[in-house]
Amino acid sequence: MLASYRRALTIPGIARVVGAVLVCYLLAGMVNLSLLTSATHATASYTIAGTVVGAYSTAVAVTAPIWGRVVDRRGPRWTLAVTSTAQVTAFTGYITALVINAPALGLVAAAAAAGCCTPPASAIAKHVFATHDDPDSRRVLFAISGLFTEMVFVVGPLIVGAIVAIAHPTLTVAVTAVVSLAGVWWLRGAPAVRALTTARDARGSAEPRRRPGLGARQLHVLTVVALGAIAIGALQVSVVAHAAHLTLNPGLFIAAMACGGVVASFAYGASPLRGSLPAQLAVALGLYGALIIAVGTGPGAVISVVLLLLAGVATGPADAIEALLIANHTPGHAQSQAFAALTTANWLGFAAGSALAGAAIDHAPLWVATTIAAAAVLAAALSLLVPGWRRQLLEAP
Repeated sequence: MLASYRRALTIPGIARVVGAVLVCYLLAGMVNLSLLTSATHATASYTIAGTVVGAYSTAVAVTAPIWGRVVDRRGPRWTLAVTSTAQVTAFTGYITALVINAPALGLVAAAAAAGCCTPPASAIAKHVFATHDDPDSRRVLFAISGLFTEMVFVVGPLIVGAIVAIAHPTLTVAVTAVVSLAGVWWLRGAPAVRALTTARDARGSAEPRRRPGLGARQLHVLTVVALGAIAIGALQVSVVAHAAHLTLNPGLFIAAMACGGVVASFAYGASPLRGSLPAQLAVALGLYGALIIAVGTGPGAVISVVLLLLAGVATGPADAIEALLIANHTPGHAQSQAFAALTTANWLGFAAGSALAGAAIDHAPLWVATTIAAAAVLAAALSLLVPGWRRQLLEAP
């Protein structure tokens, strides 16, 4: 099973990109909890802390495609340097606001600024992965990216929790900023990233300047991603409520989903699934939706853990398949923007799913919230089976 990974990771320069992007991804796993913990400690208000986190998340979602387009226009190294410097400055402003007990508006503004300056490391790494012609290596590299996405949401909160246990909560924001800075500059210096800049410069005026834009294929994939993220957000809120009903730590349920995703992502990289990419994604999302419905029946702790583990396994390959579809249908001059749009679709979908499920749980039984999650992901799966849309994703660009 490791042969595919060995081939992909021995491609010259790839190991450094993979290592750097893991460090970069830790930002996503640490930042929300860092902001939430530090703001709650400073203000004693969950409302303010939630607004701070929401401001950061919204800013990331809105600006990600903009930075992706800047990468395609100005190159990855320039963009990483600018965004990383600006983000560290914004985090420093946020920490200063905490220390001087600034008004809540100052915390929200600083968090939003940090979100606006989030380096497009994920989009750039995926662009590097997409440049390789060998389909097996591309599958493995995108599977690694999906595996890291699952891992950091387990490792990141553990790091933040350890810092809070031994030091002041404000330190979590400082550590988050340092981790992001280290990962971004490690990625920026990678020869494979330099090669992207060289390729862009080599095109120069040979290609007419044109607005990259996103075509029907990419928009379809992004819609599927957003619907899947709605389901993930709604399911996470639902399982927290379900855990409270069972008087259990919700971390057990969240960890079960993450572990299932890690295992499935690794397995997908080692051995491809049968069928076309749209068919693979439709099956994965369909199984995910069915398992969400089962969770909505309110089973006991053991069965819930098993169902959520299987749900993680079902959706584990989805990140890699979605990235492969974007790579297959996006020209090289627009790939960073398209991959950055995946970030926006995920953040917005997750936020919408969380809000919808939260409102449902406050006024209705658990199954209503899980039905919202299941409906979103099943709609995504069905869209991949519509003959015209499916044929479009199967056609060569």
